[in-house]
This record gives sequence, structure tokens and C-alpha cells, in this order.
Amino acid sequence: MELPPAGTMRWTAWQKVAVIRAVRNGMLTSAEVCARYLLSEEELAAWQTDFDRNGLSGLQQKSLRLRRTRRREHHPSGPAGPPRRLPT
Repeated sequence: MELPPAGTMRWTAWQKVAVIRAVRNGMLTSAEVCARYLLSEEELAAWQTDFDRNGLSGLQQKSLRLRRTRRREHHPSGPAGPPRRLPT
């Protein structure tokens, strides 16, 4: 599997898998990946967790948005109720 070009900003699920496999196979370290692709350690770790839990579909944007929305519904971290509108 070929690695995406350095500086990639928009990611497909397959590109994320290629990066995860490169780290796990020892081709690149986490630090090298983060520097090459301008990722945080947390973002790379989240990709790995999503891939481990849900496979390729866990790395797709639509799937991520749905899971994160569901997670917030089950574990709200903010004030109850809908967001407040600011006066205009």
C-alpha cells in the first residue's frame, strides 16, 4: 500500500489505513507520521482507535460524524438543552 504524499490535508479512509499500517509495521514512527502529515498525536491515536473498533468504515467521515453525535447524545458534556441563540 502506497503512503499518501507528505502534507496531505484531506484524507480518504484508505489513506488513513496506509498510514496506520506504516506505523504498525515499523516503516514510520508516530512522531514521523505526525511531522510528515501535520497531525497531532491525539488525531493519529483516534484514527487507530476508530480503525481497531470499526475497521475501514470507522475511518470514513460520515461514520465518524454519526458515532461522535451518538456519543455526545449518550454522554453530554455541555449544558442541557439546545444551544442558545445570541441576540441580533
